Amino acid sequence: MEDLYIQSRQNEQVKNLVKLRERKHRDRQSRFLVEGLREIGHALEAGFEITHLYYCTDFFPSEAHARFIREQRELGAFPLIGMSPDAFTKASHREGPDGLTAIAIQQNNVLSDFKVSEQPLLLVLEGIEKPGNLGAILRSADGAGVDAVVLVDCVLDLYNPNAIRSSQGLLFALPIVSTDRASLSQWLDEHQILCCATTPDTQELHWDINYRQSIAIFMGSESDGLQPYWLEQAAHKIRIPMAGQADSLNVAAAAAVCLYEARRQRAQMI
Repeated sequence: MEDLYIQSRQNEQVKNLVKLRERKHRDRQSRFLVEGLREIGHALEAGFEITHLYYCTDFFPSEAHARFIREQRELGAFPLIGMSPDAFTKASHREGPDGLTAIAIQQNNVLSDFKVSEQPLLLVLEGIEKPGNLGAILRSADGAGVDAVVLVDCVLDLYNPNAIRSSQGLLFALPIVSTDRASLSQWLDEHQILCCATTPDTQELHWDINYRQSIAIFMGSESDGLQPYWLEQAAHKIRIPMAGQADSLNVAAAAAVCLYEARRQRAQMI
């Protein structure tokens, strides 16, 4: 089957790609955008269903992009749609696009579907507001070997294009669950997973904790921190020591510091 081709930026499919930049349209369609070879590759590897793949050879920066299109054409799993540079420029969310963008179906994971390992390491995010922070946190979570990321009472859209881009597609590599406070609290109790809350108002340092046990590290927003509920529920409250004038780190940096201390300790178990 030959690829379709879109010449005009007024094409309805181009207009829909632009619409999918907005959450209301993503939610309405249960679809989202994945832009870039690396990101689309991660989505496919993670089992996300691609409904359409759009490409513009004029923007391909490498032979790998052309090879990817040839491979997908042979597989024939979804329609391939070529685009003119003008049409692709309008459809693309990025500056300096690499000529590949796709539409994928959202996955709605729930806590009951998550298979708990023997000694899970979880990262719980409450109130994170910036897609760029979420993406950076997910990269650290993947690198540190986190079992899952839980978004609790989070207004941030997981499928925001900026979150996907800043995570470099690693958003697809991790189990990510959105839930509410009551459901998460009950689930943690049922699986005997300790709550470790980050806060500047404690004497316990982040490296004093035993991360080899089943544990969930809680991170709150930069503006408000964690809600009192989780601070009261926490078995441990920890902080990162600050030697300079700043009283805290960016939440993405703080997550990386705590997660890699957990990684260091767990590596000693092997």
